[in-house]
Amino acid sequence: MVSAVVVSGSWHVYALTGIYLSWHVQRVRDSFDVLADPTRRAILDRLRTPQGCVVGELVTALELNQTAVSKHLRVLRHMGMVDVVVESQRRRYVLRADALAEIETWLAPHRAFWEERLDALGAHLDSLDSPHGEDPS
Repeated sequence: MVSAVVVSGSWHVYALTGIYLSWHVQRVRDSFDVLADPTRRAILDRLRTPQGCVVGELVTALELNQTAVSKHLRVLRHMGMVDVVVESQRRRYVLRADALAEIETWLAPHRAFWEERLDALGAHLDSLDSPHGEDPS
């Protein structure tokens, strides 16, 4: 649902921002759904090399049949997480550099929140080890 507020005739900017945010939230949700599958995560792990992999290499490494691997690659490609490079008779799959950018963008504020909390906890625990803030050594 997109709501619009008219401020100096700029309601369309707000509406478009709402549409983008809705799309972005759905895209992040879809990315997490894709990554929830352990086989897809294993495929992404294998594709971290600069040269990527052909389907046969993934079939052997993951001990799956070609149909299953191809299905997972199709999902990953649809989500923009992998690209395919055609080499004569073979198709080489490579991890996209920006494959997880949307998830990283979503995670960044959560990471900052928890790093701050854990740093504070660490400082508190350190202060308990040494009375009155003295250096224990």
